[in-house]
Amino acid sequence: MTNWETKKLGDICDFVRGPFGGSLKKNIFKPNGYAVYEQQHAIYDQFDDVRYFIDEKKFNEMKRFELNSGDLIMSCSGTMGKIAIVPKNIKKGIINQALLKLRTSKEVSNVFLKLWMQSESFQESLKKFSQGAAIQNVASVAVLKNIEIPLPSLSEQQRIVAILDEVFTAITRARINAEKNLQNVKQLFESYLKTVFANKNEDWEEKTLNQISDNLDSKRVPITKNVRSNGSIPYYGASGIVDYVENYIFDEDLLCVSEDGANLLARVYPIAFSISGKTWVNNHAHVLKFQNMTNQKFVEVYLNSIKLDDYVSGMAQPKLNQAMLNKIPIPFPPFKEQQTIVEKFDALSVETKKLEAIYQKKLADFEELKKSILQRAFNGELTEMFV
Repeated sequence: MTNWETKKLGDICDFVRGPFGGSLKKNIFKPNGYAVYEQQHAIYDQFDDVRYFIDEKKFNEMKRFELNSGDLIMSCSGTMGKIAIVPKNIKKGIINQALLKLRTSKEVSNVFLKLWMQSESFQESLKKFSQGAAIQNVASVAVLKNIEIPLPSLSEQQRIVAILDEVFTAITRARINAEKNLQNVKQLFESYLKTVFANKNEDWEEKTLNQISDNLDSKRVPITKNVRSNGSIPYYGASGIVDYVENYIFDEDLLCVSEDGANLLARVYPIAFSISGKTWVNNHAHVLKFQNMTNQKFVEVYLNSIKLDDYVSGMAQPKLNQAMLNKIPIPFPPFKEQQTIVEKFDALSVETKKLEAIYQKKLADFEELKKSILQRAFNGELTEMFV
């Protein structure tokens, strides 16, 4: 970094913070016209999906906020610090109040600046100067202008950008492969479940949950968060533990089934899950008691293998109520076969979780690797890494 300079952002960029919210009230929006770009365009680095438009008169009034190809935009409220470069041929338009527009001088590569703004150095500076507790807001433009950036020559910036592009392309390929492998593991597991229940023998019976279990829903008690007493007892909701409290209402082996129709329709797992020992359950999960743990585990496996859309009622707040829960037909094999299915399920589940953990770690490692390489790039260490 011997030939690198340290410059303030205000010396190498023009800053334009989006207009005050009152300038873009919803009653001025049109079905089409000039685009109004929002935080989503910076967060997701896409410029095609536009929700709001203004007419030519309003656009001309707000020309200062117009976006041009090569500009950078940064999200400034809530999800802060997401950066995108404006591509060519976007729909003509302006930024809204939640965006910051930056235009670099000729001595700075906009891609180099974007990469630096994605590095931990800048992101930490951004957090340090940000305002607001519940909803974070980027500090004033005056503060941002004083953040310092290590800046090599333009040719060196371009060389660094080219190296990072090559490295990040390789990391992206590896990450995509890991994601595919992770998806394959999940599909293999789901395929096993479907195969088991698609090949039923003639000696399988069909039963309903009220025939093979007792419903304990009447014992459930919801506790709003502001009046819960913290403790070590797990407090269960629609898809698992949501908190820990000091008291319990159950102390036995039970099966919970999500009552939340939105979770069921979206296939949020687990739909059914076993609980044991001292527990508290709110009214977002049905509570079933089985006389035999093998029966319970078998039903848990089955419910997590099927779609329950046909049993969900209600539109605004979809639910799987008790009456509909009792209508679900459960294919019930002889006890020994249940045991075999549950044992195979448990063994496969263990192996699946091991593989998932491996691929999840790989994905996390890729993100850490990108952060590390970015940090080293702006410490002037790329020459040592890639010669």
